[in-house]
Amino acid sequence: MKTIRVTRSCTSWLAGLVLLGWAGAALADKTDIIHLRNGDRVTCEIKNLERGRLKVSTDSMGTIYIEWKDVLRVSSRELYVIEVQDGSRLQGTLAETDAGGQLLLRSEGPDTGSEQFVPMATVVWLDPLKLDEVRVKRWDGSISAGFDTTKANNDTSLSASFDARRRAEDFLLNFNSSIYSRSQDGVEDSLRANVNGVYRGLLEDRWYWAAVGSFERNDELGIDLRSLGGAGYGRFLVQTGRTLWSVTGGLAVVNEQLAGDEDAQTSLEGFFNTDYEFFTYDTPKTTLTTSLTVFPSLTESGRVRGSLDFALRRELIEDLFVEISVYDSYDSEPPEEGEKNDYGIVTSLGYTF
Repeated sequence: MKTIRVTRSCTSWLAGLVLLGWAGAALADKTDIIHLRNGDRVTCEIKNLERGRLKVSTDSMGTIYIEWKDVLRVSSRELYVIEVQDGSRLQGTLAETDAGGQLLLRSEGPDTGSEQFVPMATVVWLDPLKLDEVRVKRWDGSISAGFDTTKANNDTSLSASFDARRRAEDFLLNFNSSIYSRSQDGVEDSLRANVNGVYRGLLEDRWYWAAVGSFERNDELGIDLRSLGGAGYGRFLVQTGRTLWSVTGGLAVVNEQLAGDEDAQTSLEGFFNTDYEFFTYDTPKTTLTTSLTVFPSLTESGRVRGSLDFALRRELIEDLFVEISVYDSYDSEPPEEGEKNDYGIVTSLGYTF
């Protein structure tokens, strides 16, 4: 019986083959080619295009973002879903072309397939149809916090907020939450907190159906807990690489636990919402968001609620930003212990991911 002896050199040779195969597989992913308008060429793996920025992974520079307006041509053998400004979604690989400012989209057919040029200026979203190994990398968001104090009357306020968004081929998912507390000599402490979620199922021609949910507490308005769940229908009126403007309408079931009241109240409300976002990635990066929602009650005659949120964000250094936000909550028929309006201005520092 023969004994096979594995020497140290043989072991090193086998390990080298394994490492070489692993490195080759890793490098094989970096086969997408991006030509920039300044003449540079980047070999990379395209992650996605969203909000005017192309996210790519490179071997030497890691993950980087390239402004879409700076890209001249793109080629890739991967299969992509592309959405243009009118809401149309196309599918195919990105063939090589000498035409600047154009994507040559090749759709694989039963025989030879077909090709069409897509103006890059009209493309608002692009995503490869392969699964990411790390799902969290497909989320974008931010976290921020603020602190203000005045010595004269020990007026102290604390704030914190979090938001996250996920865009896929057929849906858009948003989460956001915030908390604001204030204490002052001679005045009862107040707390304002909310958690919101919106799911948009994307349809043709920029239409979508929406499911909404939220939890809210507002001491100024006399609300210990307000729970809301509803559904509606909406459309993106404007959708470009710098701007998003949407309108949504629907119905919601609202359950309110009023301050000092043991019994909760349930009502049916309509809702109308409009969101506007403007974003630019020229240094310093700037984001402007505005949201207005009106809730006319269908079970309490004459009652109307509303909320207005405005935020302006400017980047200080990479991924670190300063933000000023304004909020206003209104209730035409508040509880006895509440006010009709609650409004405020919050400044904070935050980090994007």
